[in-house]
Amino acid sequence: MGDTFDRILGGLITYSTVIFVLLGLGVLIYIRKFLVSLREWQNSVFGLERKIAQRKLISASTGLTLLVLLLVGEFLLVTVLQPQMPATTFNATSTVNPFVTPTRTLSAAEDPLTAQQPTPTIGQDMLESNCQEGVLVINSPEDGETVSGTVEIIGTVNIENFGSYKYEYSTIGAINWVTIAAGNQLKLDENLGFWYTSALTPGPYLLQLVPLNNVGEELTPCIIRVEVVAEE
Repeated sequence: MGDTFDRILGGLITYSTVIFVLLGLGVLIYIRKFLVSLREWQNSVFGLERKIAQRKLISASTGLTLLVLLLVGEFLLVTVLQPQMPATTFNATSTVNPFVTPTRTLSAAEDPLTAQQPTPTIGQDMLESNCQEGVLVINSPEDGETVSGTVEIIGTVNIENFGSYKYEYSTIGAINWVTIAAGNQLKLDENLGFWYTSALTPGPYLLQLVPLNNVGEELTPCIIRVEVVAEE
């Protein structure tokens, strides 16, 4: 049941652009129906004719109200709930959105070709990081900070030709980035989402914020190091 719900949410977010277009067209159609029905109702003279026009008016009003509610719900899902949802919700569907470039890449554990090869050991100093204040930066947690439990990620993603962003973590040494969550709105020193660390083995981890441009290309990330400890 939970997996089905996650798939539904993932589909609603992945296909948000398509859904917005379809709902917008539906709203326009029902606005026209409403106006036509209202005109017929106002111009009707006989009782039966007026009843029929009234039924059409009620039907158009109901459909228009429902579509507007769905449009508002989809907007709230994308703008409010999406940044706070774990990455597994977005991963529930593997289909490709023809309008929006996916913001997540397969980890080594999910890629059958990569899984057959040993994971290389890479030091943190060998990774390319480009943290820039006001452009791309993780403000919280800070580099070297100790974290536990649910960690709120606060930062800035304000690049040119912005498309989306994602944030990921990896153990140190054997680099294997795991996507936590993603977003599609510019951020200026504000909440990017959350990282749930309770199930992780305590120790040092890397946390990276990856920007993607408007054609889906991953740009140089901002990488910090944190220490995950068990909750008290």
